[in-house]
Amino acid sequence: MLCSRWRTPGGVPEAHHARQRDGQATYLVAWQDQEPLGSGVLQWGGCIGSNARTAYPEAVELNHLQVRDQYRGQGVGSALIAAAEDRASQAGRYQIAVGVAEDNPDAERLYRRLGYCPTGAIDVSQYDWITPEGAVRHETERDHLLVKDLDPTLERAR
Repeated sequence: MLCSRWRTPGGVPEAHHARQRDGQATYLVAWQDQEPLGSGVLQWGGCIGSNARTAYPEAVELNHLQVRDQYRGQGVGSALIAAAEDRASQAGRYQIAVGVAEDNPDAERLYRRLGYCPTGAIDVSQYDWITPEGAVRHETERDHLLVKDLDPTLERAR
C-alpha cells in the first residue's frame, strides 16, 4: 500500500522493508488514514558512517527521515523521531544518532530543538538516487552527527 500511495523510484521503500524483515532496521512510516505522511529508518546496527560509528559505537542511527512536502511543519517529523526514540528505549538502547547534511539547516534546527547535540563527527558519503522522472543523480554529502542520550530511568509512553 505504501508504494501505491507514495511513489518513490528506485525501490527505496522495498529496500527499507527488506532491512526490517532481516532484523537490521525498523522502517517507520507515519500515516493519516490511508495516506503516508513521512518515514524514517532506525538502524539497529549503529551508525552508518565510519567516523560516527567509531565515535558512538553504542548508538542506533535514525536515517532516511523524510516528510512529504505537503505535510511539513505539522509535527510529522517530530512524531517519527519520537517513535524512533521509543523503539530504541524499549530495546534497551539509550543513545540515538542522526546525521544531518550541511545543506539542510531546517533538519538541524528540528533535531537540536528535540535535544540532539552536535558531536563534531563528520562523515562524507556518495550515493546515486533516481528522480521522479527516472534520471540518475550522483550526490556527495557531508553529514554532521548529532546525538541524543535517552534517559533509561524515565517511563516512556508506549
